[in-house]
Amino acid sequence: MIRLALISSAETAEAYGSISTRLHRAAWTAYAPVDSGGSGKALGQVTEATSAEALIAGQADAFDAVVIDADQAAVERLAKEASANGKPVLAGATGGSLAALGQADTLLMPAHPWRFLPSVQSVKRSLDDNKLGQAGLLRIHRWLPPGEGVGALADRILPDADLACWLFGSAPETVWSLQSAANPEYIQFHLGFANEGMAMIDVAASLPSGGDYFSLTMIGGTGAAYADDHHNMNLLYSGGQPNAICVSQGRADLVGQLQEFVDAISEQRAPSVTVADTTRAVEVLDQVLESAKSRQVISGKEGN
Repeated sequence: MIRLALISSAETAEAYGSISTRLHRAAWTAYAPVDSGGSGKALGQVTEATSAEALIAGQADAFDAVVIDADQAAVERLAKEASANGKPVLAGATGGSLAALGQADTLLMPAHPWRFLPSVQSVKRSLDDNKLGQAGLLRIHRWLPPGEGVGALADRILPDADLACWLFGSAPETVWSLQSAANPEYIQFHLGFANEGMAMIDVAASLPSGGDYFSLTMIGGTGAAYADDHHNMNLLYSGGQPNAICVSQGRADLVGQLQEFVDAISEQRAPSVTVADTTRAVEVLDQVLESAKSRQVISGKEGN
């Protein structure tokens, strides 16, 4: 049994607490807030520290591994402290500066929850099982309504830059982006991969208010796979126009990601998401933004 500690806001603790019963060979045993007043009561009966630093330095015997969900600067600082204490880390909101930590002996898994959506996992398995042939064309739409919750443009691009590299198994050789000055909340980018593979991705946060939309299509040499969020919509007929009701799949992405972290520790192996993956995605993100600014095709770096 892997004893897990969580460093996060109280809201995030509620999300992780709700999936506790779906974990195998792991349980929450410790919690520390990232801000004052945070509580880990949603995790059940756990050891609570007054701060993340106090948990890592003074109560390290209460847990075997730690999940850190905070802003990038805090994650990188706390991940370094936890790794120095020999604790495996699942680190959220990571950037390219974690590369040095990735060379340490202690397991460090960056959080890429978008990879663990069941529909996306299904597409990846189809590719890995050679049911689609060689990856050819990837098309992704990620459309969000306007609002404070959509995050910065870079944060919106990163998941799909990573998905493209992950599904093609490498970084792109060329990057080209298009962004309108009249609508800076919309960007479209084209990634050119080896063997004539390509990804066309558009990310928008300028739609009318309402629900968001995500779809992913992979066309291979001998087949195609499709994933979207339509399976969460049910139509209610009660006279007149039907109403679409969204049925949440819960946090299946968090379940899959956390279970992979636990399994990697138990099996003493590298996790399926590495610091090198994050570094690669951040480099592609930078190229996407550079291309949008210069309106020029950017060549990918050798060795990505």
